[in-house]
Amino acid sequence: MIANNIKKEVINNWSDNFVELSVYNQNKLYKVCGAFLLGIEILSLPRTQCYRPIFVCYPLWKVNIKECLIEPIFMQEIYNRRDFQFNIPYEKHLIFFQEAVECTKKQVPILGRNYITVGQLFEIFNKQFTQTLIKSSPVGQAKLFEAKLLAAFYVNDINNVEQVLNEINSVSISWSPNLFEWKFGKLDVWLHNLQGMISNREKFLQQIDANKLDKKIADLHSSELESVK
Repeated sequence: MIANNIKKEVINNWSDNFVELSVYNQNKLYKVCGAFLLGIEILSLPRTQCYRPIFVCYPLWKVNIKECLIEPIFMQEIYNRRDFQFNIPYEKHLIFFQEAVECTKKQVPILGRNYITVGQLFEIFNKQFTQTLIKSSPVGQAKLFEAKLLAAFYVNDINNVEQVLNEINSVSISWSPNLFEWKFGKLDVWLHNLQGMISNREKFLQQIDANKLDKKIADLHSSELESVK
């Protein structure tokens, strides 16, 4: 069991090096970016006294903030200079910490930006599609496509909305029903619900605004999400 004072020191050290993020709790740093929460989570590794920094992205359009934080759209691991995952002992945190910070800033520069474009978000989402687990997971792909679609919809980028819809219709044909339906149900229903979301932009934005008013979310730093025409 890692003492709370050690965990507090770890999250404070990370916070000091990522001033664009806010401390959400003892192992999470987030910021609001348009329709998303972006940040770093300090993941304690099972059966060890070590942790690993993870880049995460959550939606802000679910029915309430609790639903938004049930699961991330994706989790991206940070790799060290030798291209291995970090396994940082809590008790030796300061020995490895600076390298972890440098690698995180290099691999996820978007965390330090005050203005983020839909194109920059798309680069991040598209990178996730190259991950082995996502390649074999219709559910993982569906979450990423939904995120791309609603990022474009949030900034009213109609061209990208239509492009992503075309991508979804093209790629979803190959999804195995058994691997998709356990999570999202019938594909045609899921597609219909997506179309329903983008038929009412005012309602979509109102739900995001309502979630941003949650006390803990309202206190977070934020970056603007923009569309570059």
